[in-house]
Amino acid sequence: MSDVRKFLEEHLKPLAGAFLFVGAGLSRRYATLPNWEGLLREFAAYTEQPFEYYLGAAGGNLPAAASRIADDFYEIWWKTDEFKESRALHASDVKDGSSALKIEIARFVNMKMASSTIPEDLREEWALLQSATVDGVITTNYDSLLQLAFPDFEVFVGQEQLLFSEAQGIAEIYHIHGAAIDPASLVLTAADYKDFDLHNPYLAAKLLTIFVEHPVLFMGYSMGDENIQGILRNIVFALRDENIGKLQDRLIFVEWERDVVPSISNSVIVVDGTPIPVTRIKVPDFVDIFAALGARQRALSAKMVRLLKEQVYEIVLNNDPKGRLFAYSDVDADSAKDISVVFGVGAKAALVGITGIGRSQVLADVLDNPSGGYPAKEILSLHISKVGANVWYPVFKYLSEAGLSTGNELVANAQLPSRVIEHANRNREKIVLKVQDRRRKSMSALLKDHDWKWAFTHILELPSFTNDLVGLKEFLVSHADKVDSKRWGTDYAKGVVVYDYLKFAATPSEWSAANSR
Repeated sequence: MSDVRKFLEEHLKPLAGAFLFVGAGLSRRYATLPNWEGLLREFAAYTEQPFEYYLGAAGGNLPAAASRIADDFYEIWWKTDEFKESRALHASDVKDGSSALKIEIARFVNMKMASSTIPEDLREEWALLQSATVDGVITTNYDSLLQLAFPDFEVFVGQEQLLFSEAQGIAEIYHIHGAAIDPASLVLTAADYKDFDLHNPYLAAKLLTIFVEHPVLFMGYSMGDENIQGILRNIVFALRDENIGKLQDRLIFVEWERDVVPSISNSVIVVDGTPIPVTRIKVPDFVDIFAALGARQRALSAKMVRLLKEQVYEIVLNNDPKGRLFAYSDVDADSAKDISVVFGVGAKAALVGITGIGRSQVLADVLDNPSGGYPAKEILSLHISKVGANVWYPVFKYLSEAGLSTGNELVANAQLPSRVIEHANRNREKIVLKVQDRRRKSMSALLKDHDWKWAFTHILELPSFTNDLVGLKEFLVSHADKVDSKRWGTDYAKGVVVYDYLKFAATPSEWSAANSR
């Protein structure tokens, strides 16, 4: 075991679960996305002036340069044919002079994410990140890379959503500078940063608990990054001088440098004259960092802890448990023997699960837990059995795990609710799995020929165009924001139904036919 991994495992052992604070470095590494300056260069190229003109006129200040680029780009966006399609889709979303630039930056980031794949030499490292045990993620990035790494985490976009939502502090991703799924949320221009700084003390108060109670690993930033300086400035202001030292074990800066010899040292960041102690780790890759995070075991997944915490919060807030809990089983029942947590509210203690499970959580479970998530029999009998037959719902994962199906055939004499059978029959009949004249393509190749909208509008027949099951899953995870969309929510659910059928039910003969020319 390397010194870095051994140190980090021992260092984190007595502390609460870690948070990651992620900057542009990780998006460049795994998705070849440009950093903030790179994005501005990309769109300055549409204007008559080079990026250096704007940066010089702004005195080297990137937000001020972004404001100038946004002003010039506004006219170009409205008048040139290059953005005709985008205007047709987003004209009504334009609220001010920076909207056009934000819309196109968001589209650029989303398209880059949709077409990117993890580099071959980084796949082991990426897999370790996906297996890392972390309580949450804070990021200033606009892209959805972290949603791919932690697809079951709840996402909060922008300061207002974080401040005014019921964040539970676990299994959550905080896009504090906005996200490409909501172009208006992007913190980009000088005016955006002025507004951000105005509310920054409130955000700092929200984050202060995280910084004091959890170790925070900064990744993809330099120690002098202005975004980090601004966050720390407000946290320093909230802490008395004698408490600053307590951050020594909490703040860990992980710096990547090609071919560097791994090292661990104590360091300081000076914010407005106040030295803040930090642990500094330099590495040539993140394998040991993510392996150390993955070595930490949980009794319950972060997702499950968040759901339980959310339910208890609502019960206490409303003083009314009706409709929020259901009995998973009696404590003495056979089905309870593998459960390690007994949870009680009030005088009567019972082993409980979660009612309030919605379709979005089931869809995420099918994508995120191919070998086990929610208890299969209970999901079928207590949840899907009550879902209308006209609602698109995956069932074959749970049928397979419960031993109630073989391939796409239900086990004879299986005692199944009629509604579950209806869902299984409908899903099997509606998915188009047939041979096309052309060779099937990978999802990434298919999306280069078309776009994500085409994929969703042809979702039930997608197996006729591609046999890329991994690519289909990545596509669905990257578009998880569509799950509650009025326009795309049904198509997204159909996509998970397709994945569920191909992954857990399609017979070898069907799959063979699907893979042929």
